[in-house]
Amino acid sequence: MTQNFLKFPKGFLWGAATSAYQVEGGIANNDWAVSDRVPRAGLACDHYHLYEEDFRLAKYLHHNAHRISLEWSRIEPEQGRFDEDALRHYHDVLSFLKRSGFTIFVTLHHFTNPLWFAALGGWESRSAAAHFTAYVKKVAETIGQLVDFWITVNEPKMYAGMAYAQGIWPPFKKDLLRPKRVYTRMLEAHNAAYAAIHSYYPEARVGFAQNIAWSEAERGGLLDRMAVRFADWLTYMALEKTQFDFIGLNHYMYYRVHLAFSWRNYLNISRGEKLTERGWAIHPEALYHVLLKLRQYKKPIYITENGIADSTDRYRADYIRDYLQAAHRAIAEGADLRGYLHWSLLDNFEWEDGFKWRFGLVAVDFKTQKRTIRESAFAYSHICQDNGIQLP
Repeated sequence: MTQNFLKFPKGFLWGAATSAYQVEGGIANNDWAVSDRVPRAGLACDHYHLYEEDFRLAKYLHHNAHRISLEWSRIEPEQGRFDEDALRHYHDVLSFLKRSGFTIFVTLHHFTNPLWFAALGGWESRSAAAHFTAYVKKVAETIGQLVDFWITVNEPKMYAGMAYAQGIWPPFKKDLLRPKRVYTRMLEAHNAAYAAIHSYYPEARVGFAQNIAWSEAERGGLLDRMAVRFADWLTYMALEKTQFDFIGLNHYMYYRVHLAFSWRNYLNISRGEKLTERGWAIHPEALYHVLLKLRQYKKPIYITENGIADSTDRYRADYIRDYLQAAHRAIAEGADLRGYLHWSLLDNFEWEDGFKWRFGLVAVDFKTQKRTIRESAFAYSHICQDNGIQLP
């Protein structure tokens, strides 16, 4: 190795992430699958049937960790009735990952809800945490022994905002008060799930995945600074009000904030920033700052999502290298970062945008389900294999 090689800590986890509704296909019993107001995933990547092929690709690319989610509506299609076939399927999935040598991250809620749960009020309901915990207990009882890291809920702040403030996701509500209520309910559900999992597995590693951007005031004025503080408060309150054994960090965004009176213009990206196809700023320094801020919680940190929409694959390799270089710098300054899971292993269904964006290390032809490894995946593979970055 040369002096331009950045070595990561021994035992660092390298891999990628997916979520059930975005890749599995054939899910018909959740709030996204029945809505006419958002695209439907349909067959998606048919990962439900092709998971062995997909995990073999990840292994070939020298990944040693992988994040999946379980589809609640498959496991509990009706309130209180658990589907043994679904549980057996997920047991097979996790067992294959385990035999293949992966450290396994399992997400229990990744934006989708069973129809029965939605009909009872969803995450607005006071009984939401109890319903969620019953599902979590069943998972823990039946397949929990195969889980290395538990992620109870994915991006509760994002879910509350998109579904109850902007009204873009089911149940399509636009309200000032409901988002905070839903956010709080999801954090309560996390705490209940945390206790339940630990009752089965006292040494379990349980956390949740929080989307954390880095924001700076556009002009340095008082209102802009107040807006940044408010955005930070919404984000970090989750870490103040919950129990967790590790921090799951989903990081994509950098904002320069200028206070405006609409959701669309509330957070503006200043001119001059390089943008992804998705319109998100590419700013690796943002990850460095977020990791340093998370030091205060004195818990291990795992990047559970970070990635780029790049259909041409022109920028992904540099994106990964630059963000990991920023992460390495944060580690050198005391951030206890222990793993990186790229979003995503596969091109997949990207929520309200359908199949428009291409985040995958592996390209997917959604007509034929053919997988093609992108060149950037090989660049990342070298990093995984070497446990470090070779700088130019």
